[in-house]
Amino acid sequence: MKQITLLAATLFTTFVFSQEVKTSNDKISFSHGSFDAIVVTIPYGNKDIIEKELKSEMKDWGGKYNSSKGEYTAKEAKMKAMGEKYFDGYAKIIENGSEIKVAFAVDLGGTYMNNSDHRDQHKEIESRAKKFGQTASKESVNGMIEAEAKTLKKLTGEKEDLLKDIEHSKKDIEDYKKKIAEAEQKIKDDEAATQKKEGEIGTQTTKLGEVEGLLKKIK
Repeated sequence: MKQITLLAATLFTTFVFSQEVKTSNDKISFSHGSFDAIVVTIPYGNKDIIEKELKSEMKDWGGKYNSSKGEYTAKEAKMKAMGEKYFDGYAKIIENGSEIKVAFAVDLGGTYMNNSDHRDQHKEIESRAKKFGQTASKESVNGMIEAEAKTLKKLTGEKEDLLKDIEHSKKDIEDYKKKIAEAEQKIKDDEAATQKKEGEIGTQTTKLGEVEGLLKKIK
């Protein structure tokens, strides 16, 4: 747990320079045309996580959710802050190198929402877009932390295995040293026994010679 906390602190230090989730207004091309849209930039964005969060966000709009060809829609959506009328929401992910943005466009019913003519509705969707961006960014970083923590855990496990191998090798060495010492002592004992046995052989050789000499005395 301490290692994961340390990793999180390290990543925080890496990302210490503020990466604000920013929104802007732009014309964005969707499958059915080019419209005014609120675009949110997502720092450290992971596309898979952003897709998951965007699906959840569009479902929260309360309309009939659908996704096709990289676009997410909420048909006949309704929010109190948007007024009494139903509206259609559209969203898409825009990738530019390592930068990921998400564009939100709203069809209020014959006209697309813009900052000049629909300030209150625009403010509501812009607020939601920013909160979405913050959530998606944080979840993306959490995913990074989880992946790095998993790698750290793997490396820590490998280190522990190596330490166990070292301890096993040390024990093997001690066992080998003991066996070597026992073998060396056995050699000394056998050498001493060999010398004693040589003496016994010499004595016995002499006795054999004496007994053989008895044959010569028989006439």
